[in-house]
Amino acid sequence: MAPSPSRDSVRRSFRWAAALVVWIAFVWGHSLIQAPQSSAESGLVVSLLAPAFRAVGVTDADAMSFLVRKCAHFSEYAVLGVLARGFFSARTAETGRPALPSGLAVALVPVVDECLQLFVPGRSGQPSDVLIDLAGLLTGVLVSHAAARLLRARRAS
Repeated sequence: MAPSPSRDSVRRSFRWAAALVVWIAFVWGHSLIQAPQSSAESGLVVSLLAPAFRAVGVTDADAMSFLVRKCAHFSEYAVLGVLARGFFSARTAETGRPALPSGLAVALVPVVDECLQLFVPGRSGQPSDVLIDLAGLLTGVLVSHAAARLLRARRAS
């Protein structure tokens, strides 16, 4: 008979799960924003970053907007990768079983994200955005894994 998980490990898994669900809701919520509001959000970020863009030679407003939108995709999914890794690591520690198969389900989040946009006026789902999202997700997982290993190594020394 397997030992029952500690109360702390269950709480840790629950906190990670809650953060993961909230972040997915945030991501999908932004996909449900209609084109004019989404463009206004991107436009605000572009206006804030315009001096930095110009400093590196990017002067075209459309190019700036494109870069902001794609970086937003990548970064929101990098956060998702950190949260997913945290949850699945906590869950593995709690249950003693690897969480990789169920962890792969997180890779469906960007597919659903882009499909949601097909039903929002002025928005469209882009396969290229799914790839950017998956790259961000993988980056978040890898960076958080490396950070966790570094912390464990520092604690051990």
